[in-house]
Amino acid sequence: MNHPLDDLVQGLRAQSLDRDLSQLEPAVWRRIGGARMERATDLGFAPLRMATLVMALVVGAAVGGASAVVAAATPQETSVFALNTHLAPSTLLEARR
Repeated sequence: MNHPLDDLVQGLRAQSLDRDLSQLEPAVWRRIGGARMERATDLGFAPLRMATLVMALVVGAAVGGASAVVAAATPQETSVFALNTHLAPSTLLEARR
């Protein structure tokens, strides 16, 4: 099967068209216009999305700030020989038993 590309293209040119492509471009432009309309309606919800995002940010900052204040208010003593070391290997290994 050693057919040069030029021979294959000549064979394609000799064949008749199996589809009517005269209305392809208008169909493409109709779909592009429809996509633009959908995008325009989606942008109508942008203020609501932005307000939701800002509200989530404010609530997250408030809760995070409050928990940081509580964590900073309680003194935590850290010592190498402390008995309440929660992340010590011995504590972690004993918890699996």
